[in-house]
Amino acid sequence: MSNVYTRNRKPTGKEWADKRVDLLIELRRVTGNPNVFPKRTLYTDVVPLLNLFDRMSFYIDSAYTRFPVNDDELHRRKEYLQLAIEAGESLNRKLQDCVWAIETVTPERVEQVGLLLQQELSLLRGVKKNAKLQKNRK
Repeated sequence: MSNVYTRNRKPTGKEWADKRVDLLIELRRVTGNPNVFPKRTLYTDVVPLLNLFDRMSFYIDSAYTRFPVNDDELHRRKEYLQLAIEAGESLNRKLQDCVWAIETVTPERVEQVGLLLQQELSLLRGVKKNAKLQKNRK
């Protein structure tokens, strides 16, 4: 357990893993349901949604394979985090477009995906804001 009070804790960047898995499970549950996303929307809407999620995951992984010990690596980590945030926002916009364009996709059916996505994006923004140089590994 941490000795830091909950209200004083800052995101470490590791919370994204749990949220990302929860988001993936919920996104696959919703997009795999033919009552929500009919089969005719598979290639036009479902595949792009999952591709945007994969892109966001790729950028998050790329950001955390960097160990910023100099300004260039810190800048690169922040760039990857920004790209992950942009991919997440694109995923959110695409999901909203699906609500508008597909009759069976209602806000109630995709509400949990939207909430998890917003939590993930707020975690990423916090981690980007708190990113700093690390001590050299020995």
